[in-house]
Amino acid sequence: MKITFLLDENIPFALLDLLEERGYNATHLKKIGKQGIKNGDVYHISEDQRMWIVTRDADFQNLRNFYTYKIPGIILFKMTRSKTQYLLEAMNKLLDKHHDKLGRKHLIIIEDHEMRIFEGE
Repeated sequence: MKITFLLDENIPFALLDLLEERGYNATHLKKIGKQGIKNGDVYHISEDQRMWIVTRDADFQNLRNFYTYKIPGIILFKMTRSKTQYLLEAMNKLLDKHHDKLGRKHLIIIEDHEMRIFEGE
């Protein structure tokens, strides 16, 4: 199964390029004309298209929603260092060290010096 990512509107397009360079399928809410939609709609797109949600929106750390929706998973960046370079480095680290987590439902919260991973169902 090919892993596919749905990038929230608060994620830079550079991450889309990185994911595609690494061989993943990815799209961005802005590229599909869905900027400004509610979080519930993001969950529905993720469910329908079987895409991992990648976001900076802390509302996506809500475990109730994470367990309720039938999504592949969520990657949430909660980093205080906001430069795109740091986000790209963190994603590369995740893909290098925890690629196996992408095969099952997980909530992955990436902070400046820590990565927390919660199992799905």
